[in-house]
Amino acid sequence: IHLIYFIVNMLKNKKIWTVAQSMRWAADYLFSQNVADSWMEAEFLLLNAISAISAMAMNFSRKDLLLNPDKVLSNEEINRFSEFVYRRARKEPAHYIIGEVEFCGLMFKVNKDVLIPRPETELLVEESVNCVKEREATAFDLCTGSGCIAISIAKKLPVSRVYAVDISGAAITVAQENAKRNGVEDKITFLAGDLFKAVEGLGLEGKADLIVSNPPYVSKDEMTALQPEIKDYEPVLALYGGDDGLDFYRRIIHEAPRYLSAGGILIMELGYGKAEGVKYLLEKEGCYNMVEIKKDIAGIDRIIKAYSSK
Repeated sequence: IHLIYFIVNMLKNKKIWTVAQSMRWAADYLFSQNVADSWMEAEFLLLNAISAISAMAMNFSRKDLLLNPDKVLSNEEINRFSEFVYRRARKEPAHYIIGEVEFCGLMFKVNKDVLIPRPETELLVEESVNCVKEREATAFDLCTGSGCIAISIAKKLPVSRVYAVDISGAAITVAQENAKRNGVEDKITFLAGDLFKAVEGLGLEGKADLIVSNPPYVSKDEMTALQPEIKDYEPVLALYGGDDGLDFYRRIIHEAPRYLSAGGILIMELGYGKAEGVKYLLEKEGCYNMVEIKKDIAGIDRIIKAYSSK
């Protein structure tokens, strides 16, 4: 209601709205709708609304926004910004609203078919690349989603061949578009299927130097406590990991040795509080050695890595 009143009143009275006025209104409105960091959210949405309307404004930066508080917005910019703010007030994630996100210095298309890549997952890419750098490598990316991990690895390891798997055909479509967008479509084979079932019959047994995954790891109890931005918008297939959140870890850990090369590496992102459980599964399997857990910059156990013992 507040949003409709704002647009109608603005058009009816032909009021001039500047960057500063629009930002102030949006931040106040988002705050009233319990959106955290409302000022930063308003700034981000306004910047992208301006860029979306005018090709000339594509390079309009945050610095430009801050240095030009008296810039007058066009009706088109106001309408687009208002739409963005209304959607964010309904708890739709900002990156779904603008349709893209930056990850590892690359831009990725995102929509409701794929999980929004998180900054902490960049550690998974960094560790993966460090494990096989400076040599030709064959890698699997299981639960690829938007393709951000597979594509980032392919960019950083130009001689590698990556097999990117997801059970969601819609996610694979997004990932393929992202691979083309980032110029690595000829280095990645995208496969729709359920984990290793997708690569059966391709003659890849014992050939994977690296198996990487950011699997679904939210438990049944954790699902009910998720923020609405996640619970109501991001795909359940990419989130839910079974009653204890370990279902995908169990399957990957059990099936990976068949595909890992001698000394091949399995590396996975960890859900919060899942480190000891996943470590136990690796040790129990009896096919891995040198199990290592790495923390992210917040001091949270984020990555687990193990080597094939065959």
